Amino acid sequence: MTEFQWDEGSIKHIIQDYPDRDNSISEVESVFADPYALIKFSRLGPDGEERFQAIGLSNRFRVCSVVYVIRNGQIRPISCWPSKAKIRNEYAQNVKQKQQASGDRD
Repeated sequence: MTEFQWDEGSIKHIIQDYPDRDNSISEVESVFADPYALIKFSRLGPDGEERFQAIGLSNRFRVCSVVYVIRNGQIRPISCWPSKAKIRNEYAQNVKQKQQASGDRD
C-alpha cells in the first residue's frame, strides 16, 4: 500500500490555489494506482530535494501529471494538473507498449 504525506501547504497548493484544475486528494492519489503510470525524474527542488513526476490515469479518467517528492518513504504531492495533449500522447504510447509487452489486448 502506498502511503501519502499531506499537509496544509500541499492541500492548499494542489486543491485551493488552482480551483480550475478541479483536483481532489483521492484523484491525486489514484494516479499512483495506475499500472501504466509513467514515473520520471522532474528536477531538483529549491532545497536540492529530488522531485519526480507521475503521469497516469486518475479515478476520474483524466490523465494527470503529479509532481512529488519522497519523504520518509511516503509520497508528498507538490502539484497536480490535467496533462496537455503532448503528455497524454506520451502516456498513451506507454500504455500501448506495456500492453504489447504483456500480451494484453484491452
